[in-house]
Amino acid sequence: MKILFSTGSLFHLPLKEVFLLAGRTGFDGCDLVIQQHLDHQEYRETLRECLDILPVYALHVPFERLRSWGNQVEALKKSVGLAKEFAIPVVNFHPPSWLYLEIAYVRWFRSIRDFQKELGCGGVCVAMENMPLVGEETKRRAYVLSDFNDMLRFGMERNLYFTFDTTHLATFDRDIVEAFSALLETGRLKHLHLSDHAGHRSHLFPGAGRLPLAELLKTARTLGYDQAVSLEVAPAELPSTGEPLAEALREASAFLRRHAAGQEHG
Repeated sequence: MKILFSTGSLFHLPLKEVFLLAGRTGFDGCDLVIQQHLDHQEYRETLRECLDILPVYALHVPFERLRSWGNQVEALKKSVGLAKEFAIPVVNFHPPSWLYLEIAYVRWFRSIRDFQKELGCGGVCVAMENMPLVGEETKRRAYVLSDFNDMLRFGMERNLYFTFDTTHLATFDRDIVEAFSALLETGRLKHLHLSDHAGHRSHLFPGAGRLPLAELLKTARTLGYDQAVSLEVAPAELPSTGEPLAEALREASAFLRRHAAGQEHG
């Protein structure tokens, strides 16, 4: 398994600084979230400079509307093009949201019969992420395909791959190991977003919540999962700068590598 760091976890820092930090704290590469760092005409040059520091093994379509990337469909297509240009194997995206009234996106999304063909993916795998329930008091299904089984069925019928997010699944009070195994059985699981969860708190640092993350990584290894796993925690979970931040990332990368490599007592 490749051990990656999600750049979205440190979106407040310059992108090259994030890559340098991930490289010196034990990560194999980055999971690049397209955010304000790449919202300009020279985004290719910025990416080239970052790739000189550390590889990118996954690219995440923008979470929010960016001026240079257009609407959700345009951003997805542009992300696939960028991944093909720079040989990034996986493009991860979120399905449409009812909560944010993404009606045009919903219509396009529902109309596609073969996503890999429609998007001209070539060797790039477009992977849909399982999404959470939202709201602390009243849990709402804010996204299309919030139901896990519906998501699996839709993805397999429409030629999509999958990204499994542990903290998103935990909002449904489901067993993350069981869900991971079900996704792996499809042969379409291409990426794993790993963070902890407790109560209403999501994207926590490993060990700060209640999820069996070590067991999940052991299961992934035992079942032959050989794709990437990304540390994807909320920025508030990490020190903002300096050596405390570096030490936290060293701790996290060591945790992932130890359990992914089967060295639980090492």
